[in-house]
Amino acid sequence: MSLARKAGFEPTTREFLVTHTHAHLDVLVDGTPIQVPAGIGIDTKEKGVLGKPTADGTGKDYQVGVCAVPCLSELHTHAPDGILHSESQVANQKPATLGQFFTEWGVRLDDQCVGEFCSSNTAIAVYVNGQKASGNPADIELKTHLEIAVVIGKPPAQVPSSWPFLEDEP
Repeated sequence: MSLARKAGFEPTTREFLVTHTHAHLDVLVDGTPIQVPAGIGIDTKEKGVLGKPTADGTGKDYQVGVCAVPCLSELHTHAPDGILHSESQVANQKPATLGQFFTEWGVRLDDQCVGEFCSSNTAIAVYVNGQKASGNPADIELKTHLEIAVVIGKPPAQVPSSWPFLEDEP
């Protein structure tokens, strides 16, 4: 939970859904998708956390019950599907940022670099709902149903511009 604290969050012992939003993140290197891991912002080894196989069997889907110690950041991933969950016990919580998520992931993100890829030697572009974003990508607010695509190197033929969120997903 040290990375959650580094990102500015105070981990809790369970989920709070007073403010509850979802955004989706795609990361592509030379057009190839890079999986956003399950369990970012979750202490997956804590007893109150249950990891079940995903429906397609390619990873784990982590669900949080009640933990004896803080095990959950308000910004996290349950499954390796790129959905970023923002869940807070505060009404109208200010949106978390993409930079906070990358801090929790332990991956550098700023206006020059994504991980070990830096713009001085590799093309980097960030898109929000299919539109190229300007400025520091770390400052992008994770608002409801945003589709964010971090494109490193050669872009894909089509940059993702939306995600099929479920109708009842906030």
